[in-house]
Amino acid sequence: MENILERIAFFAQNEGITIGSIEKAIGASKGVLSRALAQGTDIQSKWLGRIVENYPKLNSEWLLTGEGDMLKTNQQSISNIDNSNVVGANVNGTGININSNQSELLAIIRKQQEQMDKLIDTIAKMHQ
Repeated sequence: MENILERIAFFAQNEGITIGSIEKAIGASKGVLSRALAQGTDIQSKWLGRIVENYPKLNSEWLLTGEGDMLKTNQQSISNIDNSNVVGANVNGTGININSNQSELLAIIRKQQEQMDKLIDTIAKMHQ
């Protein structure tokens, strides 16, 4: 699989979900991904970020580069959790646990989105 859309389609097939259900989960209008797949066009980087956010077991490195395993291994998931960074909070009696690593992960995703935007711009300029 040489491009991100092919990897998205492979992930969907592997997980037994439809492209339409991914579109719905990420808040994209119907056809955003399926049309791009059919036409071989690019998608906006915001959709990639939302896919990564909505499918946490999907390995974002694999999605973006094709390197590594498609799914995060249990070891990767465990190593991303540092118990010293989990703060127990009782907000209005809800007992919510807040993981301070979330802000770090969001920063990484934002940086990856910026890099993807630059790559998409570069590729678009090459095709002109």
